[in-house]
Amino acid sequence: MDIVFEYLPIVFGVLFLLVVWFVIRKIMKSLSDRINNSELYKEDLLNVLEEIRDELKELNKNNSVK
Repeated sequence: MDIVFEYLPIVFGVLFLLVVWFVIRKIMKSLSDRINNSELYKEDLLNVLEEIRDELKELNKNNSVK
């Protein structure tokens, strides 16, 4: 029984380190996903703005011909 109480702090220490490691890993994954999503959003927004620019150029060209 003394052996169980002797190793109990070591087991709790290892469990604590595992919990801290999982929490840090989860936070880092969340930050990584957020950064990747913002980059994708920026690319999509840029594509939409380019399409709008092209349409405005075409409308401007049509109006100048008239």
